[in-house]
Amino acid sequence: MPSIQALKGTPDKTRGLFAASAAIAELPAPEHMNDLAQICRAALEDAEVKQASTLIFPALPLAKQNSLMFQAINVLYRTMRDFQDSHSYPQEILIYCEDDRVLNLYMVVWNMYYAADKPSRMNDGRWD
Repeated sequence: MPSIQALKGTPDKTRGLFAASAAIAELPAPEHMNDLAQICRAALEDAEVKQASTLIFPALPLAKQNSLMFQAINVLYRTMRDFQDSHSYPQEILIYCEDDRVLNLYMVVWNMYYAADKPSRMNDGRWD
């Protein structure tokens, strides 16, 4: 079963294929979120070609506006979920967040929009 997880820490490149091409220095403006989806999709396609079971994704950089972060994270999750629904690889996507605030935003977006039930929520002990 395909999975996506946001984790705290530095990317552990020994756990799978590292999507270096997906690292970005700053978030695009709202009208350019399709660029972010294309960067994500290219990394997913590379993982599929290489038949990588696990894709290691760098987290987005922290933005001043939480609303921009929410939008960007949602674009990534939607792109990842759609790709995993129609492809065999990657089976697991690990998003490493070095900043705790970024990790929290990834978990909030997942829990609000993608978790079907309480057991499928991302939780590191901050919530019930």
